[in-house]
Amino acid sequence: MIVNIFLGLIIFGYAGWMMVRHIKKSKQGKCAACPLNKSCSGSCSETESTSMTEMK
Repeated sequence: MIVNIFLGLIIFGYAGWMMVRHIKKSKQGKCAACPLNKSCSGSCSETESTSMTEMK
């Protein structure tokens, strides 16, 4: 019984932490939250305008 409660707390704790991390990254914006943001050669403004042009 105690093991089940402990496992439940671990699972729900991890899920909550991942949700908080996702919300924080989504507030940073597209390129700021990208793991390749320091080595990326593309510009976010160019990428967004290109994708918007392609959508039309």
